[in-house]
Amino acid sequence: MPISGVAPGTIVTPITESMLGVTEMRKVVDASVPMPLHGHARPEQVAPLPAWLTSQENTHVTGQVVFIDGGTAAALRGDGAW
Repeated sequence: MPISGVAPGTIVTPITESMLGVTEMRKVVDASVPMPLHGHARPEQVAPLPAWLTSQENTHVTGQVVFIDGGTAAALRGDGAW
């Protein structure tokens, strides 16, 4: 079975919603985990990736860390990807 990891950015859950609903806290989250591509993700936007990675359809992807972070890693690297 292929084994890979998923590295999500901020996922909007009941816990993060309470932080994102407060202007000052949202600024802190946005500065710490910038997600320039469509903002913070909902669980249903992320769930298909691990489902596919562990499915029989995945015949060749293994040993990878797949970032599904809306551009966080690229933005924090500062290498001009954004």
